[in-house]
Amino acid sequence: MKKQFILPLRLYHSLTTLLTLALCCGVSSLLVYLLDDLLGVALELPLALIVCSLLTIISGALLLAWEAGFYIRPAQAVVAATGRIAKGDFTVRVPQLESRVTTEEGRQLVANFNRMAKELQSIDHLQKGFTGSVSHEFKTPLSSIVGFSEILLEGGLSETERREYTELVHEEALRLSRLAENLLRLSRLDAQAIVMRHEDIAVDEQIRQCVILLAERWEVKDISFAIDLPSLPIESDPDLTKQVWLNLIDNAVKYSETGSTIHITGELGVDSICVRIRDEGIGIPAEKQTHIFERFYQCDESHQEKGHGLGLSIVKRIMELLGGQIACQSQPGQGTEMIVALPLDSSKTCLLSIPRK
Repeated sequence: MKKQFILPLRLYHSLTTLLTLALCCGVSSLLVYLLDDLLGVALELPLALIVCSLLTIISGALLLAWEAGFYIRPAQAVVAATGRIAKGDFTVRVPQLESRVTTEEGRQLVANFNRMAKELQSIDHLQKGFTGSVSHEFKTPLSSIVGFSEILLEGGLSETERREYTELVHEEALRLSRLAENLLRLSRLDAQAIVMRHEDIAVDEQIRQCVILLAERWEVKDISFAIDLPSLPIESDPDLTKQVWLNLIDNAVKYSETGSTIHITGELGVDSICVRIRDEGIGIPAEKQTHIFERFYQCDESHQEKGHGLGLSIVKRIMELLGGQIACQSQPGQGTEMIVALPLDSSKTCLLSIPRK
């Protein structure tokens, strides 16, 4: 690949203009000399100056117009590409110019446009996938509700069968309600750009309260908790942090075996806290751990449980709003540990490192 010189647009324009004017003046002077000396056309000084100036203006205008094409080529390419994007073609990309000398602004324009087109293409794929996933998630329970309700309307069922079908309809209706609630919550979080509430929170007490709120879920499976939490005071949004603990503990309960233990530990750092929630469940393969925070993503191992794949997406979005981080450590058959790091003050945008054992 040939070496390319990248110049600021002002410098590039100034240099090309000066070179053009110098070239035009030299050519014009040469033409006047040829007319005067070689062809024997005697020109008075004023007339010679006029001829020279006219030749300079004409040749300069032509050369500058030709050079202007180099300035506007990136803009022309971007204009043509934006027309294709306006028609829904998000695959369009503008190649960088391969000329030996180019402008920095032109390269930045092309690079930024390609970056924008790539982001639009990703958003388009995400939107299409999101719509398909939502439709699928709603269709399954709705089909069950319609089917069981038709059986109930036909009658002729025993009391046991009627109660069983009614419970199934109720269960699917609750599933739809949870899905709609999670979608609404995720939509609100996506629209939220800043944290509105900054209150003092005792995270250790908040986590214990969340465990109690989920007692109905873990008592059925005879799950016990090993909680080792020091005092973890932070300043943040209590509703958002509470949602994090509820989702993570609920997941741990969901994928834990009957009679197992969920371990919750915490650590207070200089400018952040770190909370670990570890279950003794089925675990997640390494190749799938990078996808668990994607919307509607569900591991094959989770098919035995009913969910929508939105819980960890909600947690991930809350972490982004609060300036925190979340990570997953898991091995199949050995359980999963979710590690959450939160700043002591959510108004600060500091990078947090999650300590690993």
